[in-house]
Amino acid sequence: MIETALLANWISLTLLWLISLRMKDSSIIDIYWGFGFVLICWVCLLSNQNDGLAVSITQGTLLSMVTIWGLRLTFYLAKRNLGHGEDYRYTKMRNSSKKDWRIVSYFRVFMLQGVLQAIIAAPIFIIFGTNEVSDSMPIILTALFLFAVGFLFESMADQQMKAFKSNPDNSSKIMNEGLWKYSRHPNYFGDFLQWFSIFVLSLSTGSFFGVIAPAMMLFIFFKLTIRLLEKPQSKKRPGYTQYMDDTNMFFPGPSRSRD
Repeated sequence: MIETALLANWISLTLLWLISLRMKDSSIIDIYWGFGFVLICWVCLLSNQNDGLAVSITQGTLLSMVTIWGLRLTFYLAKRNLGHGEDYRYTKMRNSSKKDWRIVSYFRVFMLQGVLQAIIAAPIFIIFGTNEVSDSMPIILTALFLFAVGFLFESMADQQMKAFKSNPDNSSKIMNEGLWKYSRHPNYFGDFLQWFSIFVLSLSTGSFFGVIAPAMMLFIFFKLTIRLLEKPQSKKRPGYTQYMDDTNMFFPGPSRSRD
């Protein structure tokens, strides 16, 4: 089951890499991030059904959560990114590469994402890999509540930022309203909370190993994504340094302004 899911994801990533070569846009990998987990989850389900295994309530709940999270993120990024050329981060990597970027991008961008997806999908593999899943309603309801909060947090934050950027007058301003008043990255917090809810759901199997998913998401946000985003912002937007001093980086909280 796990091998089949990883194989399907590898084939999809390889096909996407070939498309990126034709488009000369490696940043299309960002759009695939959420969809990759949806693919993995559905392949696990179909693989189990092919083996004659029944779908438990916990597994059905997981399938719904991952599908809703992944497809929303995929469509949002596709609508935002497609047609705007390659993201500057990938262009910078392309230009600084001393070797053939076509080969480098396959391993450094596409296969690296595949490895990260394989690790973060741990609770998915745990839930679908356990034949005897105790459908604990307290765990399921807790997971659904956390997921709903995270989903609303991420969706609202994305829409607030979209509305802010749609106004040309805000091109040099800082988004510090709505959820962005309480966290510099409320969308990432909502994303993390959804993966934490998936870990909570995996506790119904009796395994704690699924904690690797939210832990890895925190690592990616704290050590990679946020650093890459905030470094240019502090130079591009006057007052961003003050915004960083006043506003929590990740977990929402009251402003630290002394005014």
